[in-house]
Amino acid sequence: MLRLVVVLLLTFGTIEAKENQAALGYLNSIRQDAGLIKFKPNKKLDKAAKSHANYLLRQQKNGHYEKKGWKGYTGKTPSDRVLKAGYASKAVMENITVNTKTFHNSIDILFAAIYHRFVFLNFDKDEIGLGSTLSKKKQRVISSFVYNIGSTAIAKLCKTSSFFMQNGVYYMQNLCKNSSNLIPKDLYEGKKNSVRRKNSDLVLYPYPDAKNIPPVFYTENPHPLPGSKVSGYPVSVQFNPAFYKKVKLKKFRLFDAEGKEIKKSKILTHSNDKHHRFTKLQFALMPLKRLEYGTMYKVEFEAVADGKRVKKSWEFTTKKPKGTLHKITKKKTTLKVKRGEKIVLYFEPGSNKDILGRISVTGKLVTTYLDQNTLLVTMPNKRSSRGYTLKAGKKSVTLITY
Repeated sequence: MLRLVVVLLLTFGTIEAKENQAALGYLNSIRQDAGLIKFKPNKKLDKAAKSHANYLLRQQKNGHYEKKGWKGYTGKTPSDRVLKAGYASKAVMENITVNTKTFHNSIDILFAAIYHRFVFLNFDKDEIGLGSTLSKKKQRVISSFVYNIGSTAIAKLCKTSSFFMQNGVYYMQNLCKNSSNLIPKDLYEGKKNSVRRKNSDLVLYPYPDAKNIPPVFYTENPHPLPGSKVSGYPVSVQFNPAFYKKVKLKKFRLFDAEGKEIKKSKILTHSNDKHHRFTKLQFALMPLKRLEYGTMYKVEFEAVADGKRVKKSWEFTTKKPKGTLHKITKKKTTLKVKRGEKIVLYFEPGSNKDILGRISVTGKLVTTYLDQNTLLVTMPNKRSSRGYTLKAGKKSVTLITY
């Protein structure tokens, strides 16, 4: 019996390791396409991420903080937890999703959320740990995915026993596990810049010629568009601080496939970001209405960086769901569909608060949420002259099979 338990544990550990490896591969493919170096895996960061994922599921919580005394507690903050796992530096960043189905889905959602996107597209960091936990129980939080991101060079600095104090030198305190370990600020900045210089001087996202980009952004905490529940996918530009110091934005525009400008948008910068998350080298165009499926968009960007004009023009294409796509705009819609066919019902939002709530169906329709405005519907194999009815909020769709 003991041998069986050991074999099961080893098998589960192997599966989990493969899932982490696949997730890291997907994340790194995005970073490389955007012009950034790959994250290296780090087992200590893995351990910290896994412990927090377990805590969130056990406590049915979402967020970056843990409460001392609660089961599964390994540290109040991400920095506390990575130190507990044996990592040398407190200089880490953390991304989280709950109730996402897979790492792939989790990463896509975080890239749609502009503040969390910038964490993944960070210039300073070069290693990462991933952890996830899923449950089959019917509860509020059924899954958690956690990412802890650090710097190899800074962690090595923290492993240095000590630096001799010198007059006229600024030192950084409380950066390492040993809080008394003082790091010369110039050395710290030099190590950060050594990583930054390995990356492109400019990062555009979605990157040029990107395919299968989600057309929508919903919410994140904090929310860059307070009061909105649904909007378009953000477009961002980041200047690498290793190569640029001062940037003045001149133009940031988005156009659809017909060349028509998407004028209903908000440009976020360091000066107008209410949550003070943007640096002076980060810019984002936030479409106020969600983008269309399977559509090519063009971006035009212009700025003056350290006295030199920088102009960029590029295109990206939004994804199209698998299955026949039907856009639902009216209160009542009737569609003729084949028996056994899989169709996609996209309920176009009428406002920035218009998302699907609970749905009701007649007959044996199998429905799956693709996002909060889109359903994948599998039709029964039986013919029905009466049809099947699906209701979502104030809209209803009658599906007649043939």
